[in-house]
Amino acid sequence: MSLVNLRPEDRSARVVALHHASDDIISKCKLIYDSIVTSPTAIVSGNFTVIGVADLELLFELYDRLFFDGLLNRSIQEDGATIRFRLSRRMTSSGGTTERLRPRSGHSPRDSYTITVSTFLLFQSFRDSSRKINVGGLECKDRLEALQRIFEHELLHLTEFLTWGASSCSRENFKILSRRIFGHEGVHHQLVTPREIAARTLDIRPGDRVGFDFEGRQRTGIVNRITKRATVLVEDPNGRLFSNGVKYETFYVPLEWLRKVY
Repeated sequence: MSLVNLRPEDRSARVVALHHASDDIISKCKLIYDSIVTSPTAIVSGNFTVIGVADLELLFELYDRLFFDGLLNRSIQEDGATIRFRLSRRMTSSGGTTERLRPRSGHSPRDSYTITVSTFLLFQSFRDSSRKINVGGLECKDRLEALQRIFEHELLHLTEFLTWGASSCSRENFKILSRRIFGHEGVHHQLVTPREIAARTLDIRPGDRVGFDFEGRQRTGIVNRITKRATVLVEDPNGRLFSNGVKYETFYVPLEWLRKVY
């Protein structure tokens, strides 16, 4: 069947029919791994310390050719859509995201897709050789393997968007595709997050009572959320009313400023 001018039902049939044996998946992923570290882009080793958008662009070309027989790029071209890739130092919980921007009246007449990868989580991980890293239910030996598993997950979102117009990794269709195309055994990651670092190094977790100095005053509050900084809620009669009936002032505090209050 030609990939040119596929009808929606043809595209769906091609996606559903995609299935790679486990040995084939391993060999294709190894070929991609080797191609990335030997290419003239930023990544030069498995535990790379530098990465560029060109690495993601090359990953897309390699995965589309080896795993999808060019179906993704052809589908994007047929739809008159565009795709771009981003690296984020601000994403502290998701390893990657895939966004679809639909056209609006008076704006671009084409769909656009953006795949973003969290460099923050990748670079926080693989610092401790005893800490195992799993992505998609598969153990990763280094950052590049973790990047591959993240990117595979995002390509599945892109595949669902291009084929059915919506995507959710909690639905069975996504899980079936992830097993059949990439051999994934799950849809989550276990990269090192700021929450884990705070728990391990400071023994601080969401819900804990903490103290910190702010503008020369001692403050005490409850940790509500942990990203690069901790969101701490301090009771204040002039603060915002929360659902528990208490008014709080919200502070965003560097983790190293916190001390646990018992």
